[in-house]
Formats: sequence, C-alpha cells, structure tokens
Amino acid sequence: MNIHDALQSGRLANLDAVAAISEAELTRGNGAGMRVIDVAVCNGISVRIYPDRGLDLGQAWFQGIPLAWISTTGETKPLKYLEGMRWSSAFIGGLMTTSGLRNVGMPSEGHGLHGTYSHLAAQDVDARRTVTPEGAKVEVTGVVTDPAQPGPLRHRRSIVVHAGSGRIELADATENLGDEAAAVPLLYHFNFGAPLWAPPATLDMPVHATRARDPASEAAIDTWRQPPPVTESSERVLEHDLGEAPVGRAVLENTQVGLRLTISWDRTALPRLNQWIDPNPGMSVLGIEPANCGTRGRAFERNALTLPTLPPGETRRTRLTVDVESVSGRASSE
Repeated sequence: MNIHDALQSGRLANLDAVAAISEAELTRGNGAGMRVIDVAVCNGISVRIYPDRGLDLGQAWFQGIPLAWISTTGETKPLKYLEGMRWSSAFIGGLMTTSGLRNVGMPSEGHGLHGTYSHLAAQDVDARRTVTPEGAKVEVTGVVTDPAQPGPLRHRRSIVVHAGSGRIELADATENLGDEAAAVPLLYHFNFGAPLWAPPATLDMPVHATRARDPASEAAIDTWRQPPPVTESSERVLEHDLGEAPVGRAVLENTQVGLRLTISWDRTALPRLNQWIDPNPGMSVLGIEPANCGTRGRAFERNALTLPTLPPGETRRTRLTVDVESVSGRASSE
C-alpha cells in the first residue's frame, strides 16, 4: 500500500509518520544559531538543508547509511568576510555545497575562493508536502540574492525529496537583475567520504579524456575511479571531458556498503565536470563537481574565453538529480 492509498483508507493518522519536516536552529558548536531543515521520508533519502547557507545540503542518509562527507569543521555558520582562502575555514562538506555566483575555484579578480553563494541566506523559504496517487514528496524552496556589482543576481532554488524512492531533485534558476552582462560561474560541489567512498568503491563516468589541474594532480589521471590509499599527499583536481552527451552522469557504487549513488545533470547549462580527491588522513574525500567552468578562478576563465556570463534580464536554469538504490553484496553488520 502506497502513502496515497494509506491516507485514503484511513490507515495513516498523520503524514508526519512517512514524510516529516523539522525546522530548528542549532544550539551548540560552530553552527549555533544557524537554521536547519531536516527532511525524512519513508523509503527514501533523509537530508539536512541549510537555509542560512543558500539552501545547500548537509548530511544525508539512505537506509541508515550516511551518504555525504562532513569536514573536520562540521556545521558552521556563514562567514561575513570571504577574502582569499577563508571559504575553506567554514566548508561543511555535506551532500552538496554550491560554489559561485561570482567566482569558482581559486581566488581571482578580488573574489575569494569559491565565491560567496554558500554564505548567503535564503529568503522566502518554504517547505511543503504533496501526496498524489503516484507517491509523496517534500519540496523546499527559497530565494538567494547576491547584491554584488555589476548588478544583483537572484537565485531561486527548489529541492524535492521523494518518498518511496531514493531520489532528490535540485532545480535552480539564476537571473541577472542588473543592467549589464555579469560573469556568473557556478559549480555544484558534491562530497563523499567513508563508508561510501572507501574500498571496494568504484566511480563510473563516461569520460573521453582527463586533464590534471597541476603536476600534483597527474597522479590521479589513471586512478580516479577508486579511493586511493589514505596517505599524506597533495589534493588532486581533475577535469573530465564527457564528449557530446546531453546528460552528465556519475555513478558511485560500493557493494560492501550495499549502495549505488547516481548524480545526473543537464549539460546544457553545466557542460563541464571537475573531480576533487584528497587522500590525506582525516580527509579521504571525493568531490564530484558538475559546473559551467573550471576551478582556476574567473581570471583564468576570462583569459581562456570560457568565463560564463549572463546577459541583463536573462535567466539560466540548472537541474540535477541524486538517485540512491540498494545493490547486492552488503556486508553483515554482525
């Protein structure tokens, strides 16, 4: 019996039993005072959402198994000043952190590492549940405004968490409210760690060619599909060429954990794919990063004639989906 039938038959007293939304403020640690929205659905993904950090996604669980990597910093309030590399000091990790809207990657042209988006609070935040004969879902929406010059940018976000399947849909719309074209690089920073990103995990993507960001990253060109040994080493950043495929796809599977996670995205607005690997002790993290740019900063993209711009009054739409399913081979917990 699905949720709709259970409601119609009178066997379900309260929708909270199968699709719960909890809104609160953190009371301790670096994130004290920060708003959070926790969504938990029957037979689906449970996820924490941060309204004060652009409606980015924190830890997520499927069948009790954590999906995301959480940094040593943990849940941290947004920073007011983000010059240079300060962004890193408040990087939560989580299932997805947004980079942009003025810069992605290294500090450049007066903009700090990865821009300010993840440190801007969403307004008009709403969380609602919908039940149809096809199933139930929770949708969280909000608006993030970047007031910087040459004109403000308005970013509308919708997050849909489905009950009955391990699916989250993310839909964004970025509008240039200014009077002139603006550089608007954007990157979605998905983050995975143990137990999902640990041996015998495998990563599958339809890669045609791979470029290393720097000499230290060249070590990962032939090994990016598996978690590397935990060792003190430099981080590795790669950019993958996915050819002409209209849909991007990255599949992370760990048969020992018993899960397969797939990220899919429309490459019309997000044609590029970056990968981040940090094998250091206490890190051991994988980043999958669909984007409209690279990670060397806006000056590099400008010189390469690849800096994404948005004309005045126009809107750019991006869509991504996370799907999680069980696979055979899960190890016994006994």
